[in-house]
Amino acid sequence: ASALFRGAAASALFRTPLLRYFTATGCIDVSAKEITKAVGKGFSIGIVVDGIAGIFRNNHDDEVVAIKDRKGLAKLALRTGTPLVAAYSVGNTEVFRAGFDPWGGMEWLSRKLQASLFFLWGRWYLPVPMRRNVALLFGKPIMVKKKAPEDITQADVDEIHAKLLASMREIFDQHKCHLGIGHKKLVFE
Repeated sequence: ASALFRGAAASALFRTPLLRYFTATGCIDVSAKEITKAVGKGFSIGIVVDGIAGIFRNNHDDEVVAIKDRKGLAKLALRTGTPLVAAYSVGNTEVFRAGFDPWGGMEWLSRKLQASLFFLWGRWYLPVPMRRNVALLFGKPIMVKKKAPEDITQADVDEIHAKLLASMREIFDQHKCHLGIGHKKLVFE
C-alpha cells in the first residue's frame, strides 16, 4: 500500500480562476494520462467515479451512483495493473442540497463546459454544510493483472467493473444500518 495519495479532479478545475488554487493541495487531472503517470510514481489515486453525472442523479430516497456504464477505470486498472479499492462516502448527499432544472439543460451545459453548474445550499440556504454524519467506507483491494492494451478484451473490462460494483454494494449494505440509512438502497445508473 502506498502512503502517497493524490485526489484526481476534473480538468475544468485547473482552468477555473480561484478554483484552480485547490490544485495546490496536490490533486491531479483526472485524465488517464495523468493518472497513469501518478500511479507510475507510486501514488494511490482517489477518484469520484460518477463525476458531473452524479450530481444530477442525486435523490434523497436512495444513494445513486452514475457508474453502471462508466468502465474507463476498469480499463485503466488493466493497463496499469493497479489494484482497485472500492470506496463509498455515506452522508455526502445529506450535507448540501443541489438544485437544478428537471429538463436536463443544466446537466447538458455542465457536460459541455466540463464544470458542474447547479445551485447548492446548506443550512439557512447558505453554502454552510448541514450537520450530518459522513463516513467513508473502504472495500478490500481488487487485484488486477496488467495487460497490454491490445490484449484487453471487453470481457476483461466487464469483469473488473463488475467486481468494483459488487465491492461498493457489499460495503454499503454491510454498514448502512449502523449508519442510520438502513432504508436506502445503492443504485447504479
